Amino acid sequence: MKRALGPSDRLYPMPSPLVVAGTLESADTLAVAWIGIASATPPSVAMALRGTRHTLEHIRKQGDFTVNVPSTSLAPLVDYCGLVSGRDHDKFAETGLTLAASSAVTSPMIEECPYNMECRVTHEIEIGQYVLVIGEVVETHAEEAILDESGTRVDIEALDPLVYIAGLREYRALGRRVADAFSVGKTVVPKE
Repeated sequence: MKRALGPSDRLYPMPSPLVVAGTLESADTLAVAWIGIASATPPSVAMALRGTRHTLEHIRKQGDFTVNVPSTSLAPLVDYCGLVSGRDHDKFAETGLTLAASSAVTSPMIEECPYNMECRVTHEIEIGQYVLVIGEVVETHAEEAILDESGTRVDIEALDPLVYIAGLREYRALGRRVADAFSVGKTVVPKE
């Protein structure tokens, strides 16, 4: 038996990247759980930000941003970046996170995050108190240590991405491998 819970903003788990916008000289970052892939062609991400966010001001000024995927070891720094505002705090000075120049956009990347995506804003849609920002991914970067043996794909266990569990207000690591996508479904025998 299932219980109706009403409308919800919860999807389990949520990614927990740090989004950066600005320049190497003046940037801000925030932790964003409401983010995901929006399209493969062109590769794009969509994220919902409260309209009052300081980082959103930088995104609008620059027209771009980076998505920086942290490993689980960075949980305290990610959480801190979600707790304080860049209007009142220099989050990079306070956390020790290092900005690095991007190759295709103005907004910098976070060096300590092993996977980074450079994005150019393509759309903004206002939804209540939030702004849905859609950005085309124009470049990605991955530390060699998180790539598989072929050097072309991210090894998810090596990346060890931080995820957020809404409702419980906790960070977690990903769990065990269950099956091969686009393969395990072939074992299903349709019921007649």
